[in-house]
Amino acid sequence: MSDRTRVTQSMMTALISCEEKMRLRYLERFKTPTTTALGVGSAVHLGFELQSADAAVEFLENETGAIWMDFERQKLATECSVVRSMVEGGLRLWEKWPSRHEVEFRVPFRNPETGRPSLRHDFAGKIDGVFLPGELDGNEVPVLMEIKTTSRLDSTYLERLDLDWQVSAYLAAASDLFGVPVRKMLYRVIRKPSIRPKKKVKLADGSTGPESIAAYAERLADDYATRPEFYFEEVLLVRTDDQIERWMHEAWEAHLRILRIENGGMTIRNARHCLDYGRCPFFDLCRGVVGPSAFSVREDIHPELEGTNP
Repeated sequence: MSDRTRVTQSMMTALISCEEKMRLRYLERFKTPTTTALGVGSAVHLGFELQSADAAVEFLENETGAIWMDFERQKLATECSVVRSMVEGGLRLWEKWPSRHEVEFRVPFRNPETGRPSLRHDFAGKIDGVFLPGELDGNEVPVLMEIKTTSRLDSTYLERLDLDWQVSAYLAAASDLFGVPVRKMLYRVIRKPSIRPKKKVKLADGSTGPESIAAYAERLADDYATRPEFYFEEVLLVRTDDQIERWMHEAWEAHLRILRIENGGMTIRNARHCLDYGRCPFFDLCRGVVGPSAFSVREDIHPELEGTNP
């Protein structure tokens, strides 16, 4: 077990977004609420890993916990219908899947100028999948696979992947892990549905009322089956040696910045991100409306690495 502490892609992303947010979440360990999007995304990932929509739905049901109100049951049933349609649609469309899933890595940050490893931090994470040599069109070296769910899937989303930090990060880590230059990632994206249960439909008895969950699930599954080009995208991303080297320089600078903050250095707050995706969970704390006592402290700051060595 390494004496160095783990830094993940999520932690570095938080650093880039707002250094104070990173400090509060990962160094102070303040707990933030989970979102429905995370639960659906995790369920979809598990469904593809196990090649089972039933397993994905069961995971989401178990993760939701106790349900007391009718609207909560309706919400969960709707989300389960979404997860089932996404997983079944992907399994129907994509025939080739890697033999290795949820591949863990823990590699040192290295000074790009000297090659020496950091004495303080390791870069850790999990790769959704790895096609071993020969599993994907005769590939001679491993090819990574990442699966993403998104509400927006357009040309801008795909163009951004040319600069996506995680792609370069995981390719660099895999190169260290496998001992060969890994430069390709199969990136699979599933769009979340925009259609929701109808509030008013004609029922079998001739009256009108809200669409049943069963009817919605059938309509949704049919939409994913008949419009795969709308819901699914697969892109083979390639990074050059120069691009990987640039990431190594950027990652080293991020590591140094985290190290400075750990040692008491002042963070730079980025107010432009306070209201992203609703609002930052630490918005009121930064404003001085609440104090640190408003937050509980989390034991594990990297839940995505649950089960791995700390």
